[in-house]
Amino acid sequence: MLNKSVGRRYAEAFFAIAQEQNKIDEFEKELADVVDVIMSHEDLKAFMFHVLIPPQEKKDILSRLFADRVSPSTLSFLNLVIDKRRVDHLGVMFDEYRAMADESKNIIKAEVTSAKDVSEQDIAGLEKTLSEATGKKVRVTLTVDPSLIGGVKVRIGDRVIDASVVKKLDMLKSSLKRVKIS
Repeated sequence: MLNKSVGRRYAEAFFAIAQEQNKIDEFEKELADVVDVIMSHEDLKAFMFHVLIPPQEKKDILSRLFADRVSPSTLSFLNLVIDKRRVDHLGVMFDEYRAMADESKNIIKAEVTSAKDVSEQDIAGLEKTLSEATGKKVRVTLTVDPSLIGGVKVRIGDRVIDASVVKKLDMLKSSLKRVKIS
């Protein structure tokens, strides 16, 4: 919980800068790129997260890696994160920043769990249907869970729509238990 709290504070500050400069999307892409590079290279990740490595060495590495790929504002933000020894919260910072950026663009996230892979066309149709139902643009992330047997389960925020075969079988089982046989 502390990680999310710390990550949110830093993300809010960076998001405020992005709003002032009218570069919300640009900063989101830059931060995504930095987080992706750090997290996908174990040696770099270990180096950046190591508490005994001086902040200046970490800043030098990031500057060499990203000076020509990110804006000065993003690089300054990353240097601040390093100085405050919060690099290990960078993934949470990005998640929080992205949530704020999505909210500012009226985008909500829908987590869809399906029994099998769903085609891109079906996902696009589901996004359209959910967008019409919510009045917002919907970004779908798909997870496959064969234990659902069939159908889908959709989570948007704290709302869940369970149209899986497993759920329907559970409901049928429950109603059959209530039936009295004379």
